[in-house]
Amino acid sequence: MNKFLDPDPSEFKKMEKERVIKELEKAIQKAETEGRREDAEKLKKELENLTHESFLEKFLKTTIMY
Repeated sequence: MNKFLDPDPSEFKKMEKERVIKELEKAIQKAETEGRREDAEKLKKELENLTHESFLEKFLKTTIMY
């Protein structure tokens, strides 16, 4: 079936997560150039938590498969 008529929810979640990661990276760069170190550190932690989650999800999926 056509992807536009029947979108895959997991693919949508993946695209949304990638969009959020890119926005966080831009916000970190902006905060660093403006000299807001505290804001940049908070954003970095948020980004780290988000990317760590995806690693954990991948790990769990691969271990469940085997």
